[in-house]
Amino acid sequence: ARQRRGPMVEEGAPEEGLVNLFGAALVGKDGEVETATALNGKTAVGVYYASAACAEFNALLATAYQVVAEKGFELIFVSCDDSEEASQATFQELPGFALPFSNEDAKKALVEKFELTEAPSLVILDQDGNVLTADGVAKVTEDPEGANFPWKDGEDTPTLSEDEIMLRMGNMAPEAGEAGLKGVFINSKNYVTLGFVNETDPNENVAFSGFKLKPYVLVNKEGMIAEVKKMGIASDWHPYQKDLAAFPGPEVLLMFDPERTYGEKVIMCLTQEAFDREYARYEAKREEIIKAFERELRGEEEGAAGEDDEDAAEENIVVRDLPRESKEWISDTAEATHGEVSNFTVQNVRPLMKVMITRPRLQFGKPCKFSDSGENLHNCRPQKDPNYALHRKELDIGVQAVREVMTCACQTTWYRPVNKSTQYSPGDFLPRDAGRGYDKVDELTDFLTAVSVTVEEALQTNETVDIFQEEFAHLGEEETGDVSKASPSLQEIRTFTDVGFTKGKRVEWIEWVPNSTDMLVASYCENLHFCDKLDLMGRAGNSSILIWSFQDSLAPHANLVSPWEVTVFKFYPTDNKYMIGGLSSGQIIVWKLSDADLGYAMREKSGKQGVGEEEKTSSVPSIAHKVLSIIDDSHKKAVVAIEFLPAPLELEKRGRGASEKNPKDGPVKYFITIAGDGQVMIWDFQAVLESINDADVQWRPAYKVQLQRQDSGTEMGCCQILYCHDRVDDKGNKMLTNFFASTEEGELIFGDWAAQGGEDRKPEFVKQMFVVSKTFRPMLSLERSPFFPDLLLAVTDWAFYLFKDSLFKDGIKEHLFQSSYTSTVFTRGVWSPTRPSVIFLGLASGVIDIWDFSDQSHKASLSASVTSLPISSMCFLRHGDLTVDQKLAVGDAGGNTHVHVIPKNLVRQAGKEEENMKKFLAREEARVRYFQGRKQELATEKEQIEKQAQMAADEPKDEADKGKANVDMDKADAQAEEAYQKLQAECLEELKGM
Repeated sequence: ARQRRGPMVEEGAPEEGLVNLFGAALVGKDGEVETATALNGKTAVGVYYASAACAEFNALLATAYQVVAEKGFELIFVSCDDSEEASQATFQELPGFALPFSNEDAKKALVEKFELTEAPSLVILDQDGNVLTADGVAKVTEDPEGANFPWKDGEDTPTLSEDEIMLRMGNMAPEAGEAGLKGVFINSKNYVTLGFVNETDPNENVAFSGFKLKPYVLVNKEGMIAEVKKMGIASDWHPYQKDLAAFPGPEVLLMFDPERTYGEKVIMCLTQEAFDREYARYEAKREEIIKAFERELRGEEEGAAGEDDEDAAEENIVVRDLPRESKEWISDTAEATHGEVSNFTVQNVRPLMKVMITRPRLQFGKPCKFSDSGENLHNCRPQKDPNYALHRKELDIGVQAVREVMTCACQTTWYRPVNKSTQYSPGDFLPRDAGRGYDKVDELTDFLTAVSVTVEEALQTNETVDIFQEEFAHLGEEETGDVSKASPSLQEIRTFTDVGFTKGKRVEWIEWVPNSTDMLVASYCENLHFCDKLDLMGRAGNSSILIWSFQDSLAPHANLVSPWEVTVFKFYPTDNKYMIGGLSSGQIIVWKLSDADLGYAMREKSGKQGVGEEEKTSSVPSIAHKVLSIIDDSHKKAVVAIEFLPAPLELEKRGRGASEKNPKDGPVKYFITIAGDGQVMIWDFQAVLESINDADVQWRPAYKVQLQRQDSGTEMGCCQILYCHDRVDDKGNKMLTNFFASTEEGELIFGDWAAQGGEDRKPEFVKQMFVVSKTFRPMLSLERSPFFPDLLLAVTDWAFYLFKDSLFKDGIKEHLFQSSYTSTVFTRGVWSPTRPSVIFLGLASGVIDIWDFSDQSHKASLSASVTSLPISSMCFLRHGDLTVDQKLAVGDAGGNTHVHVIPKNLVRQAGKEEENMKKFLAREEARVRYFQGRKQELATEKEQIEKQAQMAADEPKDEADKGKANVDMDKADAQAEEAYQKLQAECLEELKGM
């Protein structure tokens, strides 16, 4: 803003008018002062009429006085207090001089002359006693810095404030693809500190408040680096400290981007070129706004001057009384005016809050009493941040060594108070023979010197063993004690259950409705023993899949009817209105849903008359299936897994192979299913859609194979399946027909449905089998990591395993990681969709164990109890927006579906979590490869030793042959010793590198 200084005048005696106005003397801080002396050289004099009740403006005026006193301003206080003591107390808070309290005549004259009827009032006079402004209170309040001093009426130059310039500037985020820019995440609570907003909470009277940010700010780079050093990982700038260190300038330019062009709301300049380019763009816009504002001011002044000329010309105009002719209204500045008004108008983005205050009718007309009673007080929590954690410090303490204490018992009177103490004499700590062992000092020194380097390396690599540890000290303790007792705070927001549909059943499968955050679908199966299932085998009945909505958790939104129990289902990726399910009879079923069924639109009200209101609210819409596969050509056992194949995939004739003929952005055509009968079936869904409305449609699989064991040739029961994406052979050709599957005995298999057999042998669809996870129980979950496509999670009853595809390609049939065994069996397992190192595991006790590999890998980091019944299914809501709550749906064996909100510390990645997880996996992979190589080397050495032993069995016939045999054995021993020394040196080098 531009500043205008008051007129500069030469020092001289004030006019006699001011002396006559205030009297011959004034009161100063040190006593009476002549008026002429006090006002000598002053360009403006303020007559301040106030009392002790004006304390707020007194403080503002005292602050403004410090600025404008240098420009020739003086203040004279005229008291309106009732007593002289109160007047003196008020004057102590003010600068300048005061009119003597006893000078009633001068005070009366000032009140009448300047019409001082209200307090506070401030009248500013010039040297001649002329009034510059009679509304000095408003002038000082609007301009406490004195930019428009001496605040003469009619000479205030309108200026644009910084917020008005920013408001007119609007959104000026850079275009996508600009060099030197990077999106950064900043916590909203730090917007005020950085200057992006003026207030944290939304305020209609503040231009930039809440989440309405300024277009750009400049932040000191040294302050940002200092914040990282002080706060560490808690600082917003911790992930970008390398970028800050590489930036050469003293200030960093941060720009607001509501469209998230670079992934975040705030964009940071990483190079000096980007800083100069973007800052020049903002400065050019600033100059353009200021010049446009000055043009508007000049246009208003010219308009005022033109009106004066018209008034002068109207004096010679003869006015005739004629009817006014109506014309079209034309304004050249209407569009600019509307734009200016819209820029200064803050639009309401939230609905107005409506509050109704009631009062008992008996109290109508009674006086109100306001007090600071305890009922008006509200408790404030010490910390509102859910990610807040106490900083723990290590404390080093010393403990004096004491002799071993022995517990003794004696027969005494019960409950008799006895003084207990332990005493030691200095002689107890000294050996009986003081000189014993002195001759061993040199040997001890040599020993410590020899082992010091080895011990130090062992300490650095954490390979020391506590020989004093009691191995059975914790025997018998519950395993829950091994898990961290810190609660992850899984907040339960909904529980869906219905007596008519879910009583006595378990939640078999859960899926979230695509593109929705408050709709989910769950299937239910009977909780029956094996003998009860045998009695009901082959009998068709009605089973349900319920669609639940957060809007009404008491009753299902819709009911999908099925002739058999639905063990698994998934939404069709191309069109969410179709849902495909696998039945316990082995058949495949298809439903077609409407927008109202999925919650995308409101359901139309029924037009039937005579239906009771209670019946309308209690009825649940039922949806029948559209297509059901032929039972003779379907699976022989319950379908347990459905996997959609990529859209470009096209099967060749009779399933002999596959190719990528279809467009990548086209509809998904095939999906694959697996069941306990060991059959893998591929279904053509596009063919079904073409004839879905036909009454006689017969749906059969496009291709199917039977998986058999390689050793016995018997059928293999399967329970999970995953399609292999982006897998290539040794020549670089894509392998489009591979898949991973798990068996009912916990084994992991790698198969190829397009395997070809020879003339005398059957095709081997099972290429590899990994028995390391074999538990003789079905594998419960098989999932691919959302961050590492070649990493598989396999969950069994007592442990979970991590497998890596790169090991399988090299022929290594070993797992990458195996968890410790648990006392409570696992039931489900899922990867976290936002954190690469976190796994959620459901237990039969109703508890969820959360494994965080960035924290520890030998046990679960957190444990949360979500239900009292065994967990039967889990599913995450995957939306990819970190600002929206991440929800986890959990189903139990009692038919209850619980929806929990995951806390922020389990949603957002901590630092370089993905990079650290990659290092962890690489380290484990190197370990597996090393042991595999050593295993092969030891096998080779064993074979050589057995050959040598067999040769040695045939004794030599003469002494010459014996001597030759001894020489050969010495050479073999020397070679073995050399190989051992080489291996030891390599291990030491590798440990030093780690």
